[in-house]
Amino acid sequence: MKVTINGHTVSHDESVSEGIRYLYRINAQESKVFFDEAFNYGSAIFEDHMGYKYKLIHHGSEYQLVKA
Repeated sequence: MKVTINGHTVSHDESVSEGIRYLYRINAQESKVFFDEAFNYGSAIFEDHMGYKYKLIHHGSEYQLVKA
């Protein structure tokens, strides 16, 4: 599946749906930090409000969200 979050295309599967919801719920400036880190360093690891860890990976013009 693919979604757009703050102008970024993010591919994901159903196993990380809570991580996708988390990225939608936090404010744009906070999520920008994750996207910027993934863009600059290849990936960014973050934790949602329930303590689950996710990895946002930058691939060309898109991102992918997986469990960390």
